[in-house]
Amino acid sequence: MTRLLIAGGLTIDRFADGRTAPGGSVLHAGLAAVADGARPTFLTVAGDEPEAREGLVRLAELGTVHHERSAATTCYRHTEVDGRRVLVYEAAADPIRLPDAADMPPRVDVLLLAPIADELPAPEIPAFRQRLGPRLTMLLIQGWLRRLAVGEPVRPLALSELTAETWGSFADADAIVVSTEDLTATPRDPFAQAAAMRARLGPRPVLVLTLGAQGYVLDDPSADRVVASVPRRVVDGVPSVGAGDTFGAVLALHLARGEGPTVAAAAATESVIGMLETRRA
Repeated sequence: MTRLLIAGGLTIDRFADGRTAPGGSVLHAGLAAVADGARPTFLTVAGDEPEAREGLVRLAELGTVHHERSAATTCYRHTEVDGRRVLVYEAAADPIRLPDAADMPPRVDVLLLAPIADELPAPEIPAFRQRLGPRLTMLLIQGWLRRLAVGEPVRPLALSELTAETWGSFADADAIVVSTEDLTATPRDPFAQAAAMRARLGPRPVLVLTLGAQGYVLDDPSADRVVASVPRRVVDGVPSVGAGDTFGAVLALHLARGEGPTVAAAAATESVIGMLETRRA
């Protein structure tokens, strides 16, 4: 079984209809990983709110949990403006620290780093890789692309606003997944976005830009072209929260099993479709 560690904070998600629920990339990616046959280890941070406790219980049902306590859990209020999802940042968690070696697996096959705010500083990525020695490092980078101020809507950072140290940390990863939703401060054309990312990342990581129901753009450095894939099956009328996290987790697992990026991305797409179909059922 693939040894997978997923690091990122839990969230409390508040919806327009008054519902609240635990969330965060760590939870959605964990659900996808278990469905794909892995049993993950989680490194997360959360407070003591009822939703946070519920989220920790759900993680414990999926794998082993290393929980860092925080005064509060990252909280996002979900709203919609002109048909587009808008997140309002309502509370911030403390940073995630890399635990002592005795408290972590000695080695992992796959390291998946998936911050949802600023709880996992990008300069810490090399320390995680050095400590855990993964065969494959996957980054879900949305949390590093957000301008965050408590009480205000989340705004995307332009790629030029990220530091050279951050880009250097990204450049050593094996694969990166990002949604075009998080790149609205750059040109809207996804191929132009992929080119802008590649210019800063250098030649190493496989890069996938997810396009929601329209599929994804795949930039595999070993291939001679950037390709777009549009799924034949589209699931409408259900929340898409967690779709990108599902895609990233399954992509990472299939790449770690030796599949090529095209095959792995197709498997990740099928997992997202399956997850969305369960919400419609």
